[in-house]
Amino acid sequence: MRPGPELERWLADPGKHQAVADRWDAYTLAMGRHPLIAGLKADLAALDDPAPAAVLAVAESFLDRTATIEALIEDLIASAAADPFLRLPFMEVRTDVNFGLLLFENPLLQISIGVISVDALAAKRSGRRGGASISFTGHTTAYQFVKGGGATLSLWEAPAVAAGFRRDPGVRCRPAGTRHVRDGDRLILDGRRQSFAIEHASSDIVHIQAAVRTGTAPFAVEYDAATLELIGASSTDEAASRLQMMVSMLRILDRTDAAPLIAEALDSPHFHIRWHVMRELLALDADLAHPHLLRMAVADPHPEVRNAARQTLEAFFAPEDEPCPA
Repeated sequence: MRPGPELERWLADPGKHQAVADRWDAYTLAMGRHPLIAGLKADLAALDDPAPAAVLAVAESFLDRTATIEALIEDLIASAAADPFLRLPFMEVRTDVNFGLLLFENPLLQISIGVISVDALAAKRSGRRGGASISFTGHTTAYQFVKGGGATLSLWEAPAVAAGFRRDPGVRCRPAGTRHVRDGDRLILDGRRQSFAIEHASSDIVHIQAAVRTGTAPFAVEYDAATLELIGASSTDEAASRLQMMVSMLRILDRTDAAPLIAEALDSPHFHIRWHVMRELLALDADLAHPHLLRMAVADPHPEVRNAARQTLEAFFAPEDEPCPA
């Protein structure tokens, strides 16, 4: 496809390229100094104790500034419409049903604005091959519904998980009622033990989501929507997740020279990290991993890790049968 004459002239003019870059920089700087964002940074910095309740109070104060938030959104829309080359200074947040922008993020709080598409919700339901699930994020979140979309939410509860989390076949999530969402409604959930699912919507849902990042549960958990049984868990610790990815990458690259370094991660305080590292170390260098596996089978603090280590020893390191005497 050939560009039109106007675009060809723009592509050939370095001065116009620089002008676009200057506008990007100026807009990014202006957004960083916006009273809404600047005030949020100041309120968080003023906290003596960034406990979840205190951070949530700051988030709710932000959400209460409805007129200022709407003005910011209108400015974003108008600026993007006026300048086709404008790059908004916010990271995209995208799922299979939601598209939005990350307005603010620091170690205490994350705020995003998004649109949940009613068409995408319908397509997800009609095209689903497996069963649905109910997810518990592990952190406290305030949801401000700018446009409720005529939505009906099902509310759910489950036991909170701790650092020594174990899968208990008897544990299930349970329904906790329903809620009809109107424009301007706010819903606050403790994601360690509360969740919701969208059962119905008649139009797109516009929402602002403020996720508190302190006091987070060690795991996000997921339950089967039909049986209500636990079907999965994932770490909420970003550093731990990055460690898992790096160890897996070293194994994929067959970096046997990194095996001693990988073995050091077996001292992680997180039981799921210890077992993940052991699995990758076994695949990379079984001889090096063997003594660590023996120790894990006896001394690991977590019973499920000890059990997994013992089963692995039995399956792959069992002594060979002695030959039958003639």
